[in-house]
Amino acid sequence: MSWLADLASVLRGDTERLSHGPDYVVKLNLPVELGGYKVAVKIFKRQSLLKDWYDRRHGSKAERSFRAACYLQTHQLGTPAPIAWLDNWKDGRLIESYYLCLFEAAPCLRDLLSEILYDRRDSAEFLDLMYLVAPAVRAMHDAGFMHGDMGNQNILLPKNADGTWGQPQFIDLNRYKISEALTDDERAFDISRMILPGAYLKIFKLIYSHHEDISIRLDKMEQKYRRRYEFHRASRKYRKPFRYLRNRKKIVERPVYPALKDIWLWDEKTAQPMIVLDSREKRQQRDIGYLLRIIWQGLKSIPGIYRRYQQLKTQSYQKSLSLHQRIGVALHPHPDYIETELSLLELLGNPPVLIRFCHHELQSDWQRTINLINRLNEKGVQVTAALLQDRRAVTDLESWKNFLEFIVPAIADKVTHIEITHAMNRVKWGIWNDRELAALFAPAFALQSRFPQVKWIGPACIDFEYLSLLTALNAVPDDAKFSALSHLLYVDRRGAPENKQGQFSTLEKSALLRAIAQQSPHTEDKVIISEVNWPVKHTGEWSPVMCPYVTPKWRRLEPGETEDEYANYLLRFYVITLCSGHIDQVFWWRLSAYGYGLVDDLDNFRQRPAFKALQVLLQTLGNAVFQRKWITDKSLYVFEFTQGNKKIRLVWTHGNYSGEIPQFSYDTVVDRDGNQKIVWQLSGSPLYFIESNQ
Repeated sequence: MSWLADLASVLRGDTERLSHGPDYVVKLNLPVELGGYKVAVKIFKRQSLLKDWYDRRHGSKAERSFRAACYLQTHQLGTPAPIAWLDNWKDGRLIESYYLCLFEAAPCLRDLLSEILYDRRDSAEFLDLMYLVAPAVRAMHDAGFMHGDMGNQNILLPKNADGTWGQPQFIDLNRYKISEALTDDERAFDISRMILPGAYLKIFKLIYSHHEDISIRLDKMEQKYRRRYEFHRASRKYRKPFRYLRNRKKIVERPVYPALKDIWLWDEKTAQPMIVLDSREKRQQRDIGYLLRIIWQGLKSIPGIYRRYQQLKTQSYQKSLSLHQRIGVALHPHPDYIETELSLLELLGNPPVLIRFCHHELQSDWQRTINLINRLNEKGVQVTAALLQDRRAVTDLESWKNFLEFIVPAIADKVTHIEITHAMNRVKWGIWNDRELAALFAPAFALQSRFPQVKWIGPACIDFEYLSLLTALNAVPDDAKFSALSHLLYVDRRGAPENKQGQFSTLEKSALLRAIAQQSPHTEDKVIISEVNWPVKHTGEWSPVMCPYVTPKWRRLEPGETEDEYANYLLRFYVITLCSGHIDQVFWWRLSAYGYGLVDDLDNFRQRPAFKALQVLLQTLGNAVFQRKWITDKSLYVFEFTQGNKKIRLVWTHGNYSGEIPQFSYDTVVDRDGNQKIVWQLSGSPLYFIESNQ
């Protein structure tokens, strides 16, 4: 007690400061009979007369902090154990005020999020913290306790001795409010003080809501309070100009968090970056000049492209062509996958493969992928490489150049094509406009003077957003062009490849892609679909359309396709695109993946029906020559091929079809999975009608 009474003089000695600002925290040793304890002391500054008047009636900040901590401890909620509060009043003024609690050696949520966003950029780690903190906040609120200043810096996250997360600890409690039941407005006010990117804030609120729909009132008020708090922070330089100018002079190595447009998080489950920002945040970051350039490119290019498209559409399925080396699949160059995937590739007959290099990975990962390409090259497997950017590639162009310099010389003689950049029309991939894209293209095309054998393809835009594609093509250097236009063509991820968006099904979209390739001065007349798949139903957050968190809406809708329908769509997509004459090569993404692959990598690499369907397609038609598509009812599809002395007709239906199959001779009927059928029925699952010309 005497030590506490002399605390002011103790604080004048050597202390370790834990925070900065007018009210700050220091760490001290508290002497007791059984040995010293580490304690944290919150030192509250002298304040205005009005605040002193308030504190005389409601208790000082130190006293309120103590009472709040006792309440949380009583309700078994996390906060460092309170020890004491000390006030020194003189003539109605609060001269000194201190709050003491046990020191908790734990990082705060702010610092942990900062490390993830800057250094590891891992969505799974970010979500782990959301799963840890959101239930703790909910429990605190359900106990009738409103924090009042629940910033990320006021949530400590200790770890247990075994390395697991302990109970979150709430600190800086003097603004608390206790009531029998908190309203949605009070809950929303607390959550609004947390700094989280918009898409992950929504996930936080869903976890807080016990994984059910968020209260409309809570969601509305949280957004309202957040906008108000953002304005409050932005206006600080006007309200406290001297402090603002003083702080501006301080040297800061890096801000607490990256700028919103620079936040980039990777999800290994779906092998893609996550949508981090909500729609409001995206609008705030949009480049109006880029949008105007998209419109201008469209106005200039669409008339000529559309005329060419109309001509190409009439030429669909009119030319005979070989399917040799046109049917490809993507591999996953991970050490746990390589040997198994190479065995699976052998079962498929070693078709062409696509392999990705990701800028965010380590140099050791790039080298392992180079080694895999060397192995495939020795086996005679045709390889296309894809070089994927992240946001750091844009903000640190030197690192992107080093990435290219490491990979391109090592694979230039081993691959048929190299795809440069990925899905620039999705900001989650790190590119916000065409000028950033042009900056990534420039060093790649500059390498062609040293490696003229390299055939760049791109720009690898995604979905039926061809206006963005036109602008991306225009970002190619004036003296360069792609050897082929590559595109990620997801036609309708929740439906059949024959389905239409307006007037455009897979066939029309393929023809339009070809028209763009023929009209653009920035690419040769060749089109490669470098990524396509369908999400598999019931795969949760591993599904590309539900990651990284399965919302109540997605749980109700359960998007995706059954494994059986997925196999049907795969076969039909390959045939429609390649036989149309508009697409030169298609790569299925991916051989092994739980949420979207031909093989279930979480079930001991179980071969799904799609794997068998692709295997039979390659065995039956991999070297066949497409001859014609029969003119039939629009719900009936008949494609005719020849291979050696065989004539093969692939037949399926889409939609309501009750008619008969056209008259042609055949010797055997084989189903999608290679089984010979004596009794058969037309359906969405294609059948091979095989006729031997003896």
